[in-house]
Amino acid sequence: MAPTAAHRSKRVYSEIWKVAYPLIITNASFTVMQFADRKFLSMSSTDDVAASMPGGILCFTLFTLFTATAGFSNAIVSQYNGAGDKAACARIPWAGVVFAVVAGLLCMAFLPFVGGAVIALGAHSPSLMMRENQYFQTLIPSEIFILLSVAFCSFFSGRGKTWYITAVHGSACAVNIVLDYILIFGKLGLPALGITGAGIATSLSCAFGALLAFGFFIFQKQSDYPTRDFRKFYFPDLKRLIKFGAPNGVEVFFSVASFTVITFLIGRLGNVQLAANTIAITINMLSFLPLLGMAEATSIVTGKYIGMNDIASAEKTANCSWKMSIVYIISTSIFYFCFPYLLFNIFRPESPAALAEFNEVMKYCPAIMFWAAMNNIFNTTRFIYLGALSGAGDTKVPMMIVIACAWGVLVPGGLTIVLVLKMSVVAVWAYLVFHHAILSGLIFMRFRSGAWKKIDLIGARQSVPMEALEPEPESPHLR
Repeated sequence: MAPTAAHRSKRVYSEIWKVAYPLIITNASFTVMQFADRKFLSMSSTDDVAASMPGGILCFTLFTLFTATAGFSNAIVSQYNGAGDKAACARIPWAGVVFAVVAGLLCMAFLPFVGGAVIALGAHSPSLMMRENQYFQTLIPSEIFILLSVAFCSFFSGRGKTWYITAVHGSACAVNIVLDYILIFGKLGLPALGITGAGIATSLSCAFGALLAFGFFIFQKQSDYPTRDFRKFYFPDLKRLIKFGAPNGVEVFFSVASFTVITFLIGRLGNVQLAANTIAITINMLSFLPLLGMAEATSIVTGKYIGMNDIASAEKTANCSWKMSIVYIISTSIFYFCFPYLLFNIFRPESPAALAEFNEVMKYCPAIMFWAAMNNIFNTTRFIYLGALSGAGDTKVPMMIVIACAWGVLVPGGLTIVLVLKMSVVAVWAYLVFHHAILSGLIFMRFRSGAWKKIDLIGARQSVPMEALEPEPESPHLR
C-alpha cells in the first residue's frame, strides 16, 4: 500500500534530521574553529583579522572548482545507496581520490603565483597585502588535504552515515584550535607567528582530518563494502563525476569568486570597514554553516529517494527541509536584531591602541547584522533547493542561473556601489540581499519546473522496497 501524504511527510522529516544533525554539529565545530581563529587574530592585531578574510576566501575560492566537483561524489553514492548497489558505493570514492590527486598537483604548481597576483590587484594597504599573501600561501596545503578528505567522506555522507563526518571534522577542528593558540601566540617555546601561524595550523589540522577519513574508509567490513580494492577503480565513474560534478564545481567557483570580488572591493573602503565585514561574516557562520549542513542533508536524502525510484518523497524532502531551516534562520535573525553589539564585542581587542580602532568598527555593527539576517532568509531558499537539485543530478541549469546572477547582478552592482558611488560596507550588504532575493527566486522556479525528475544520474532507475530506507547501524565506536 502506498504511503499516505502524512506518513510520507513524517518519514521524510525523520530521515532529513537523522542525516542533518551530525552535519549541523560538524558545521558548528567549523563555526567554533573560525571564531577561535579570528578571536586569536583580533587579539594579535586588527590588520591580522582584517587580512584573514580576503586571504582565506581567495584560497577557498581558487579551490572550490575542485572541492565542489569532488564533493558531488555524495550525490552519486546516495543514489547508488538508494538503489542498493553496495559495490558502487565503495567504488565511487576512489574516483574522487583520483580526481583529488590530479587537481591537488595542479593547484600546488600554479596557485601560489595566481594568488599573489590577485592579492596585488586588490590594491589594499601594503601591510594588509603582506598579511593576506602570508595567510594565502600557508593555507594552500590545507585545501589539498580537504580534497582528499571530501573524496573519502563521500562514502559515509552519501549513505547517510554522517556521524563519521562529524568525527573527522570535529577532531580536525579541535586540533586546529590548539595549534592556532600555540602558533599565533608562540607557546611551547615557538615564535609568535600571527596570521602565518593561523594558516599553518589550518593546514596541519586538515592533514590530520584527511588521514582520519582515510582510516575510517579502509577499515570497513570488506565483505559488504570492498573499500580497499583500488583495482576496481572504474573510469566511467570518474567520467560521471566530472560530467555532473564539474557544473556543480563551476557554479560554486563563480559564486564564491563573485563574493571574493566583493570582499576585496570592501577592502578598498579601508581597514575598519573590512574588519567590520570580516567580523560580521564570522558571526553569521552561526546561521550559515548549519544551513549548509541542512542543504547537504537535503541533497543526500533526495538522491537516496531518487535511487529508490520514489520521486514523490524526493520532492517532499526539499519542502520539508526548507520548513525546518527557515524556523532556525528566523530564530537566529531575531538574535541578530536584538543583540548586535553583544555579538561584535566578542572580537573586542585587549590592547588600548587596537581598541580605539575597534570602536570605529562597532559603528557599522547594527546595520550590517540587520542585512545579514535578511540575507540568510533568502539564502535558505537558495541552498535548500540547490541541494535538492544537486541530489537529483540537475547541475547545469542551476550553474547558469548562479553565474548569471553573480556576475550579471552582484559584481556590477558591487563595483558601482564602491568605486562609483563611494558608499559604505552597509550599502554593499543591502545590495547583497537584493542579489540573493533574485537568485533564490530563480532556483525555486527551477525546482518547481520538475525538470530534475527526468535526470538519470546513475544510468538506471530501480524500484527498491521502502524498508531499504531504514538506516544501517552506526559503528559502535562512533556512538
